[in-house]
Amino acid sequence: MRGLLHDLGHQMTTLSYLVEAVRGDMELPGDAGSRLELLSLEMSRLLDIIAQEIPGGAGVPAVADVGLRSLAGQVTQLARIAHETAVILEPGPEVTVEASPALLWRVLTNVVDNAARAAGPDGRVGVTVSAGDDRAVLDVIDDGPGFGQGPPGAASLGLGVVTTLLESCGGALEISAPESGGAHVRIAVPVRPVPAPAAPAGTGRVAP
Repeated sequence: MRGLLHDLGHQMTTLSYLVEAVRGDMELPGDAGSRLELLSLEMSRLLDIIAQEIPGGAGVPAVADVGLRSLAGQVTQLARIAHETAVILEPGPEVTVEASPALLWRVLTNVVDNAARAAGPDGRVGVTVSAGDDRAVLDVIDDGPGFGQGPPGAASLGLGVVTTLLESCGGALEISAPESGGAHVRIAVPVRPVPAPAAPAGTGRVAP
């Protein structure tokens, strides 16, 4: 696994250099420049994820100030391109949290991708960012057939990954069904890092 991740990281780095070369050397038509910028950001985040998952590496995601609205804007734009669905970031203020940018990117891309796939090309996905006293909230609402009723895919696996990631940083995931139909996924994350829970008593190493 270590060797595979190392090789993937090497190839991703090479691709990112090529993207940057194209961005710098060509006058791109229309919105091609902004799409390449998104591609560059995606590659950077994938490299972060690979680095964190290499056995024997740092392992702990780096924490930084993350603008959730800015992040959601990038994710919604990518989802519109990938699924040709109306994926809309609803109006609202910027909300900043102290968290791993790569972790939040993985969480939000999984949820928004699932919603866009369920809604389909003629559907709509709305993403709202808000904040409370100690938690930030991202609401993703689609008008598809309802959770578990959409086209086949990796939705269940993806949400399992999302739940694990959120639990690792003190966050939570809620899924509900609006009366109007579709699905409502709520992502709650702490505004500031939450210490990892201590291991249960009796599970540590036994002294000789």
